[in-house]
Amino acid sequence: MGLTVLVVEDEKNLALSLKRFLENKGHETTVCFDGNRGLSQCLEMNPELLLVDCRLPGIGGIELLKKAKAVHPNLYSIVFTAFGSIEDAVEAIKLGSFDYIQKPIDLQRLGQLILKIEETIRLKREIDYYRKREETELVGSSLAMTRVREIIQKLVALPLDKSPPTVLITGETGTGKDVVARLLHRKSSRSDKAFIHVNCISLPENLVEDELFGHEQGAFTGAKNAKPGLMEAADGGTLFLDEIGDFPINLQGKLLTAIESKKIRRLGSVKDREIDLWIIAATNRNLTEKASLGSFRPDLLYRLNVVSIYLPPLRERKEDIAELPNYFLRKYAAHYGKNIQGLEKEVIESFQNYSWPGNVRELSHKIEQAVLWCEDNIISLRHIDAVLKNRFQDNSFFPQPFVDKKELIKWLLNEPFSLKAFEGELIKTALEMTHGNFSQAARLLGVTRDWLRYRIEKKMFDSD
Repeated sequence: MGLTVLVVEDEKNLALSLKRFLENKGHETTVCFDGNRGLSQCLEMNPELLLVDCRLPGIGGIELLKKAKAVHPNLYSIVFTAFGSIEDAVEAIKLGSFDYIQKPIDLQRLGQLILKIEETIRLKREIDYYRKREETELVGSSLAMTRVREIIQKLVALPLDKSPPTVLITGETGTGKDVVARLLHRKSSRSDKAFIHVNCISLPENLVEDELFGHEQGAFTGAKNAKPGLMEAADGGTLFLDEIGDFPINLQGKLLTAIESKKIRRLGSVKDREIDLWIIAATNRNLTEKASLGSFRPDLLYRLNVVSIYLPPLRERKEDIAELPNYFLRKYAAHYGKNIQGLEKEVIESFQNYSWPGNVRELSHKIEQAVLWCEDNIISLRHIDAVLKNRFQDNSFFPQPFVDKKELIKWLLNEPFSLKAFEGELIKTALEMTHGNFSQAARLLGVTRDWLRYRIEKKMFDSD
C-alpha cells in the first residue's frame, strides 16, 4: 500500500541506498543525516515508519525515538544498531520499536519487516473503520425490539471470555442486523478487543479461504509472505459473519471445524493455531430451507443457531417509525452541523403510510438526505415527498431517462448531488436492490465486479 518513511542515518551512502530501496518498493521516503534534523522532520511530517540509527550526530537515535513516540504514539519504528550493541536494541524495544536490525543492514530482512508493518497497519485501519461505523443504540419501543434488548442484556451478562455461545441474527435486508451484532460486542466483556465484520457476499469465492484462515509463505503462487487471516485478526474479540447464508458450501465444513475446535490452520501450514472468538452470524435467507435443499450444512446451522435473534421488518413494527426518524435526525443534524429541531407531524404520518421495503436502512438514508437539503429549523414534507414518491415506490433510485446520457446529465445537474455523492448512492442502491450480491450489482451498473469492489474499498479508506 506504500508507507511514508523517514530515514535518519548519518552514513550518507547508506541513507541514500535505503531511500532508493524503499522508493523502489513504493514507499514515499525522506532522509535526514543527523538526530536534531531527524527529530524536527519527524515531528513535522508525522511519518508512518521511522528507520533510525541508534548512534547519530546531535541527539542519539534512542532519544529521538523517545521524543517522537511521545508526540506520535502510533509511530512504527525500526532501529539500526552496531554489531554487539544489544543494549541499544533492548532500549529501543522497550520504547515500542517494532524491531531492530544490526549493521551491516540486510535489505531482505528489512523488506520483510516493512511488509509485516504494512499488514499490521492495514488490519488496524480495517478495525478502526468498522469501529467508527458502529451504531450504539437500538431504537424502538415495540414489543419485538423490547424482546431483542432483553436477549442482548441476558447475553452480555454471561461470562463471554471463554466459550461464548454462537449467535444467529435473522431478518430482512436493512433491519439492523449489523447494529445488533456491534451492540452485542460493545456491551460485552470483549468490547476492548477487535470486532471484525466479514461480509460473506463480498468475498470472492476463490479467496474466501485465504481471507478467513490466512496463508503461509509459499502456500501458492504469489504468496511471498505469510499472512494472518481475519479469524486470527479477531482473536480475543468478535467475528461477525454477515450474510452467512451465502458462505460457500465447499468451505462450510472447514468453518464448522474451526468454530468447534477453536483452532484454524493457515493455507500451506501443518500447524493448528488456537483462536478465541465470539462468533456472531447474520442472514436474510431462510437457512432451514437452504439446508433442506442441500446448499447449507445442517450441522453448521445447528452450531450457529445456539442463540437466535429475529429482527422483524419495519412494516411490522410501525410504532417504531415515530421514534426512528427523530433518532436519525439528531444523529445527522449533529454530523452535518445543522440546527434542525424536529419533523412536522405530516412527515411522520407519511412515513407510517409507507411500506419501507429497505427497512431501517432506507429510513436512515431518507432522513440523512432531508437533513442535507433542509435550510429551515424543521423538516417538512417538501424536503421528503419528492424522493419518497419518485424514487422508492418502484424501489429504484433512477429516473426513466437514465438510459439516455444527455437526459441523465440534465437530471444530475438539477439534483442536489455532487458526482462523488451520486456514485456512492448509485453503488449503495444497486447493492440494496440486489440484496448485497456483488455480481448482480455490477451487472446492474454495467461495470465489472472488480471495479465495483475497488470503488467500495477506496471509499472505505479515503475521502476520495
